Amino acid sequence: MNTREVEIEGTAYVLRAEPPRTSLTDDAHTLWGFNIEVMTGGAPVCIKTCFVGRVSMQARHPDALVGPAAEISAAVHSLAFDKVVESLAKGDLDDGIVFA
Repeated sequence: MNTREVEIEGTAYVLRAEPPRTSLTDDAHTLWGFNIEVMTGGAPVCIKTCFVGRVSMQARHPDALVGPAAEISAAVHSLAFDKVVESLAKGDLDDGIVFA
């Protein structure tokens, strides 16, 4: 499980991402989905359901698309973590959907 630790306005959060999932296809994958659990002090705060599209990946991490699954996973998690941190910084501590 991939994690990121952040501090926002004096509160430390741990973001824990599940492995990315995608639909089965013989073509190139176009969308990855997974949950990120937001925790503070070991207690869950919210769950963000994240979706990362192929266009975002091509723009920010094009090499990951041709690399092994671990590279794709790290790249989609990185994009989603950034969006979740933005959301938390705006005070959004509710469960929700995040598009990266």
